[in-house]
Amino acid sequence: MKRVLLAALLLLAACSAPQAAPAPTTSPDAPEAPAALGTNGAAVPVLRWTPCHGQFQCAAAAVPLSYREPQGATLSLAVIRLPAGDPGRRLGSLFFNFGGPGTDGVGELTRFAARYPPELGARFDLVSFDPRGIGGSAAVSCPGADQPAGSPLRQPEAFWAAAAATGKACAAGGALLSHLSTANVARDMELLRQAVGDASLNFYGYSYGTYLGGTYANLFPDKVRAMTLDGTLDLVANATGKPGQEHQPVDVRADVAGAQQQELDEFFAVCAAAGPKCAFSGGDPKAKFAGIFAHASRGPGVGSLMKTVSSALYQSGRWKRLAQTLAAMPADPGAASPVLDPYVPVHSPGFLAVQCLDSDNPQSPGDYAALAARESARQPYFGLGAVYSMAQCAGWPARDEDRYTGPWNRPRRNPVLVLNNRFDPATPLHNAEATAAELGDGRVLVVDGYGHTSLDVPSACASAAVVRYLADLATPAAGTTCAPDTVPFP
Repeated sequence: MKRVLLAALLLLAACSAPQAAPAPTTSPDAPEAPAALGTNGAAVPVLRWTPCHGQFQCAAAAVPLSYREPQGATLSLAVIRLPAGDPGRRLGSLFFNFGGPGTDGVGELTRFAARYPPELGARFDLVSFDPRGIGGSAAVSCPGADQPAGSPLRQPEAFWAAAAATGKACAAGGALLSHLSTANVARDMELLRQAVGDASLNFYGYSYGTYLGGTYANLFPDKVRAMTLDGTLDLVANATGKPGQEHQPVDVRADVAGAQQQELDEFFAVCAAAGPKCAFSGGDPKAKFAGIFAHASRGPGVGSLMKTVSSALYQSGRWKRLAQTLAAMPADPGAASPVLDPYVPVHSPGFLAVQCLDSDNPQSPGDYAALAARESARQPYFGLGAVYSMAQCAGWPARDEDRYTGPWNRPRRNPVLVLNNRFDPATPLHNAEATAAELGDGRVLVVDGYGHTSLDVPSACASAAVVRYLADLATPAAGTTCAPDTVPFP
């Protein structure tokens, strides 16, 4: 993130003074929700730290497979920490989740720890762990799992059969598959909080990690000290959706296609303004792209085109290469043909093993077909990808009865900092604003950049605000924005 030298100065100019968190509101007519399962008396693991990865320390933590049987079968979590650099000023531990689901925490902390401002590393032990079912924490086993093949529009029977293949392969993993919801990861993190000796939790979650944070904040609201959610999922949309959305997959509920289109439009505008610095700037980039899409849709190339575009939208540092790629592609005038071979994202078994438990998704191919017609008309470039992105969850062979679906606004002592890029193709700003409202105490800080989370859009201003919040519980004033450290076409 290249903001080490600026951190100390920026901390002095952080965005605002502390503000008291408003009490979350609930309808007086709403019935009191039953208490969700906590750790249910599970034993706190003993962490025996040993040196690893240079300056880091590693340990294993035994946690229950099922929190309904806290004294029953266990699994082992891989845990890592970087001890605080200034023990005399240490505030405690800061737990990280780097997204996914399916992303390991041990390797990612070794990758990103050096990017954080010195003040953060001085005041906190930086701690992460591989979530259950991932990496070194009893990774889910799906022998022979195949990636989906075929087209949901042109070869629907073959597509749906292939989409179900991963779930069928993962079913061989046995009981573990029914205990991998984010709620159980949050319960694991609560035991880890106790294991490191902290009275309350400090947490930084990216992307999917924001859902883990939101879940923990409502399962254990009295244990939250400070929580930063970066690249934020809409908690309700990710879990169940609102009434009337029962037949919509999660990415449609979150309107990911709309966010991708919004950022693509920004790419066109920024490219045109950049002139010769952007290889795709001549003429009208938006109209030229429509011609490229029309050409690709008349053959099998549209999926490859949209996969390239979707990848580039995650990080504006990839825009220059995207512009060069588009400039070399053939284009046809006129309207595009109906897309018969859309780009459909495919996911790892680790991703699916969590997401298919956490999120309600349609189970009938007919629901997807009905949505496909609507969404392809509303968002011609990205709509079909959002509709079919969770197709691998249809018929998933497991359920976790202990997943968490709300309420999301249980009272907490301190506000939650919600950080989001203005143009994020995976976690739109409107999702972050929705989650801030759902939490009841969320404070939104916007980075005026393009891409997914501050890991892809570094901002010294936002970094300083996060440090001040985590260290001093000072939240930015409403409406605060920060500039990114780089621009797409320097």
